[in-house]
Amino acid sequence: MKLTLLLIAIMIIGFAVPLFFVQDIEGFYNTFGFSGKNFLERPYVVVTSIFMHGGIEHLLSNLLVLIFFGLAVEAELGVKKMLVIFFLGAFAGDFFSLFFYPFDAVAIGASAGIFALVGAGMLVRPFDLSLSGAGIMPLALLGMSYIIYNIYGFFFPAGNISYIAHFGGLFVGLAFGFKTKGMKKSMLIIFASAAVLVVLMAMIKLILK
Repeated sequence: MKLTLLLIAIMIIGFAVPLFFVQDIEGFYNTFGFSGKNFLERPYVVVTSIFMHGGIEHLLSNLLVLIFFGLAVEAELGVKKMLVIFFLGAFAGDFFSLFFYPFDAVAIGASAGIFALVGAGMLVRPFDLSLSGAGIMPLALLGMSYIIYNIYGFFFPAGNISYIAHFGGLFVGLAFGFKTKGMKKSMLIIFASAAVLVVLMAMIKLILK
């Protein structure tokens, strides 16, 4: 719990500091955000970019997901593994993005690291309850919702969202989840949550007709 709250605090500070103390916010983001060009010049941007967000909605949406999945992973796997999953996911997201976006395209935000926690959390604590826009649901179901949303966003992109970076983080988290739970249990959780989600969507569609 301590690490999750610490990450949340750092993200809030990283968002607030530029607003109050930096005159050229765009220049600040372009300097400390991640891009292939920035990485060659300032390798530390792989870390600074994680704790920067482009707007309050961007920040709050990440923090909401981090609270539930971060707490679950931290409780199940411990502080050290959670930290490794989070940062490896963020780094993987940056690496993936290099193959899909211009070398000087700047990216900020903790989404890839948080998606790593989503991948791990939905497998190691599938029945923990979380709060989402659709109400209270188990982490496995919420995680699968994010996966499907991300797949849709990848093929039908909207806004300045790096869906491919999310996949990079997700793969890292799923790898840790598979290692912890085993292949059989992990695949059962994934297929079961996908099936439940499809049934729920079908029922909602019938009700709304």
